[in-house]
This record gives sequence, C-alpha cells and structure tokens, in this order.
Amino acid sequence: MIRVDKKKPFHALKDGKFFLMIIPSKSLFFKTAIIYAFVTIFNVAIFIIMVFENQLDLIADNAIMNSKLTGSNLKYRIDKILGPAGDITVVNINKILKEANALGIKDLTVFNEEGDVFVDIKDNKPTAKQKADVNDLRMINMAITKRGFEDKLFFHTVHKKTHTIDLYIPFTFGDEKIGIAFITLLMQDIDRQMSYLYRQCAVIAALIILLHIAFAWLFSKMILLPLRKLNEATEKIAGGDLDIRVQIVRDDEIGQLATSFNEMSVALRRMRDEAKGSNPLTGLPGNITIANYLDECLQHNRFICVLYCDLDNFKAYNDKYGFTKGDDAILYTRDCLQSVAKRKDLKNVFVGHEGGDDFVVVCDFEYWEEFAKAFITIFDRGIYQFYNSIDARNGFIESVNRRGERQRFPLMSVSVAVVTNKTRPFTRHAEMIQVAAEVKKVVKGIDGSCYAIDRRKGPVSQADGAIPTAPQAAAMAAAAPQNQPMPQRQPLRPPG
Repeated sequence: MIRVDKKKPFHALKDGKFFLMIIPSKSLFFKTAIIYAFVTIFNVAIFIIMVFENQLDLIADNAIMNSKLTGSNLKYRIDKILGPAGDITVVNINKILKEANALGIKDLTVFNEEGDVFVDIKDNKPTAKQKADVNDLRMINMAITKRGFEDKLFFHTVHKKTHTIDLYIPFTFGDEKIGIAFITLLMQDIDRQMSYLYRQCAVIAALIILLHIAFAWLFSKMILLPLRKLNEATEKIAGGDLDIRVQIVRDDEIGQLATSFNEMSVALRRMRDEAKGSNPLTGLPGNITIANYLDECLQHNRFICVLYCDLDNFKAYNDKYGFTKGDDAILYTRDCLQSVAKRKDLKNVFVGHEGGDDFVVVCDFEYWEEFAKAFITIFDRGIYQFYNSIDARNGFIESVNRRGERQRFPLMSVSVAVVTNKTRPFTRHAEMIQVAAEVKKVVKGIDGSCYAIDRRKGPVSQADGAIPTAPQAAAMAAAAPQNQPMPQRQPLRPPG
C-alpha cells in the first residue's frame, strides 16, 4: 500500500521506504511542468508547420519547374516541326508524337482553338476522342489568353493529390491558326522528396523536444530543486530542527538565499539557546548565556571588563512596596543598562541578568569606567519615581530588617564591582565570578551608588573568595584618581 507523506509531499512511501516520486498538483514544480509541456508542444507544432509548408512549396515549385522545362522543350520542337507556315498533317503529327515520346510524355492531345482534336494519346495509346470537353475548352481559352496578353508560353494546373501537372501549350500552324498541345506530366521524385520531408520534420521535432527537455532539466536543477530544498528545510525548522542546513553553494541569487537561510537557522538556534537561559522577567540572557559569552571572550584573548551590578537596599524596598513595585525597579535597572549599552561611543557591550537584582555587563576594557559612570548617573536620576513623595523627600524608608527590627534604609542605589583580565589572567568564567564576588563585598560596604575595580595581579588562588580583610579590600578597590570609587553619597533629594 502506498501512502503519501504530507510533510514531504514530493515523496511517496511504501512500508516506510522511498517508493515513488509524487508531484502535488498545487506545487510550483507541477504547474511549471504543465506550462512548459504546453509551450514545448506549441513550439514544436508551429516550427514543424512552418518548415513543412515551406519545404512542401519548394518541392512543388521544383517539380513544376521541371515540368515547365519539359513543356518548353515540347513547344520548341513543335515550332521546329511546323516551321513558319506548317500545317497539321499526319506526317507532322507523327513527328510531334515521336518528339513527345523522346521527352517521356505519355499523354498528349492536340487541339485547334475551336476544340477539335487532331490526335489524342493516353499512356502511349491512341483514343477515339474527337472533341474537347467543357473543361478542356476553358483551359484552351486560358492558354490562348495568357499567350496574347501576358506573353506566357503555356498555361498549367497542378493536381496535388495525383502529383500531376497539366500543361496547355499554344502554338501557331498554317495561316496564323492556333493549336493547343495538352500534356499531363507526373511530377518527378515528389513522393521520395515528401518522404524525406517527413523524416526531416520528425528529426527536427525530436531535436526541439530534446532541447526543451535539456532546458527543463537545467531550469529544474537551478531553480525548482533548490527552492524545493529550501521548502523542505523550512518545514524541518518549523518542526523544531534548527540544525538543518541547505547545501547550496552558488554565486547567484539562489546561493545568496541559501546562505541567508543558513544564517537565519544559526541565528534561530542561538536565539533558542539564549531563550532557554534568559530571565523570564527582563528577557535578558541568563546564567548559561552569560557563562558561555565570558568563556568565548577568554578563549579569544579579548581584554574585557565584567561589571557586576547589584541593587542596594532592594529587599527593604520590596518588603515595603511589594513584589510588583520590586519588579518595576528591576525592569528600570534593565532599561538603564540597555540605554547606556546602546550609546554609539560604546561598542561590543553585553548585558545579562543573573537573577533577582544582580545584573552582569561585559564590555571592552577601555569602556568600563565610562559605562559605570553613565549607568549610575541615569539610575540615580530616575530612582525617585519608585517612591512616594514622603520617602523621596526624606531620602530613606522605614522597614523591618532581617532581625525583625524597625530600621531606616536609604533609597535604592547600585554597586558596580568590576573585574578585568587586562591585569590578571583568567582561564574560565568561574574564576571571574569568584573574584567579582569579592569585589562586590567591598563595594557593597560603601554607601550610595559607586563602583570599584579589582587591581590585584597574578593568577587566581585558593585564598581568593574568602571574606577580604581591610588591607585586602583597600588593595581591591585601590585605583588611580580616575578609578577611585565614588565618594559616599549623601541622602538623595527629589528634584525641586
């Protein structure tokens, strides 16, 4: 039993195996094949008709010319026999019959202009015909008229069915009398030439069909089959197979389409992988994507800075204003980071979200401080919108701490801990995360929005990761004047 696989409409399957090629009637392949078949038949028919008619006319003209040549010879010989004033006598008639027989003429009738018959020979045998019939009289008059007004040597009619030609040849005898020699000639070799014409037309038709088949194969290979491959690949992608690739390597538009298709499938796979690890709230790349991106940068020996951005006093805000407002604050932080990342003077900036109120930014080493300052400026400028007027004016909120005690908490700020492989070698992302956690502990100890970069040198040791002592903290946060952590922030006041 044959069943058609609807997902692959070009294939019929028998017992799960390829059995037969099926072309759906709605497919472009089928429609093109039908149209092309009609065009091929039309072209063959038109070409054959043109060639046949042209060659048939040539064959007929050639046969007529040969017959006319015979008629001209007969007229010349009749005129020679009769002379200037010769009459139709038995002797002259015998001479005319002899000359006609020499020219291969088997049918000959000699009339006068009134239609009286001097002699009638059919197939070299005399007949008893005495008078011309109506058709003969009409042809005699036509021959005499053609001679008088158009100076024609004779008048002829062609019978295509019998492949014969009738010649009515006027001549002068006696005292300016007019006689007519009527002969019927078989057009020589016309059957053989027609047979050759049929073979010629058949060969031409075959060549045209082969040419069209070759063109159809080329068109199918260059256009239809690549489109079919792209269609099948699209169906596989729609089914979730993002590893599919179209193996079409060409320099034309089809090749460009295949290249774009493969790039699209790669992008879709990357987006799917990123979506698996993206944060459901912010939509930013999550832990898996962040880790893969860091490892990729380290493998390519790219000098980068990793900025771990953490919200200060976020738990207190969340406890007082609720989770919905807390989510709004998280989204606001995301928007601030993306706004800075899109600046034209900053390049190759990656923004991720580890979860909660922790964000990760990866940028080139030369841009880290400019990014940190711009981010803090934008964040501090708009954070008031998440507080009521009293809390914004006071610069703090009252909430319950982890010990269940009432406590005043400053407005939310951001702490940015910066780690770089410019001054310290890292081989994998876990090492950078470990060092960043140390730096974050230092930055979190400073009130207000601030940033600090790890200035230590040398490989990461097992001692890294412990709670830093005061001298260690100073070494981590120590920097040149332009890299000093921002000074302690005074309580924020709302604008106006």
